[in-house]
Amino acid sequence: MARDCGLVPLLKSYEPIAVALSGGTDSSVLLAVARQHNIRAIAVSVDTGLTPPGELAAARDLTKRLGLPQIVIPLDMLDIPAVRENRPDRCYVCKRAMMEAIAREAERQGCRTVVDGTHADDRPGARPGMRALRELGIRSPFAECSMRKADIEALAGELGIPIRPPSACLATRIPAGEPVSRECLALVAAAEALLAREIPGTLRVRCTGGRKASIEADPAYHGRLEELLGAVKDLGFKDVTIAPGGYREGGADSWKR
Repeated sequence: MARDCGLVPLLKSYEPIAVALSGGTDSSVLLAVARQHNIRAIAVSVDTGLTPPGELAAARDLTKRLGLPQIVIPLDMLDIPAVRENRPDRCYVCKRAMMEAIAREAERQGCRTVVDGTHADDRPGARPGMRALRELGIRSPFAECSMRKADIEALAGELGIPIRPPSACLATRIPAGEPVSRECLALVAAAEALLAREIPGTLRVRCTGGRKASIEADPAYHGRLEELLGAVKDLGFKDVTIAPGGYREGGADSWKR
């Protein structure tokens, strides 16, 4: 196994575990490591209504492949005012609600520890939800073993886990303070699904107000993006532009910088 940092003994010390499985690379690798080393584990996923296309399907496919049980908890985040109104603490409130639901289910299933895929490269300042992990006693084995994203991707290669592009909840596509609506979420999800079939790598469709959008993607594919703008507009956007600098971290307001 790439970079033996004591990950397996740590996981064994926590078993039986519930892995908070998003469908992304990090939590998928964590679950696969547990399965490979016969660590008692279940997967718990949350269907928030804010999940990017393909994430839950990837989580379901992985658990079937590994032969491990998966529980999917429905949790409509737009029922929570701080999320629906897109308040400054939206990410923290959302993460806290998700992890509380996972922790309750883990307890019902007899699991002693909830673990997630947070790693040493994750920065608390960029991920407000990490505070919720600390408050709820969620363990992050990769971070505790000082494993970085590159270490996890090396493990993914050894375990045959696909490396998926970085993802984030669809609410990050909407500017801070602008209400999160089901209509806008559906538009973004449809547009990103359409583009992902044609454009490799990380891409984002950011709402910029008034049913307008800005697309962030690798500049090498901007020519193909130009050809797809009409199809994206046909989904229901009034205007769609391409961000010249490509994908940028920082949520829905990154297009302003």
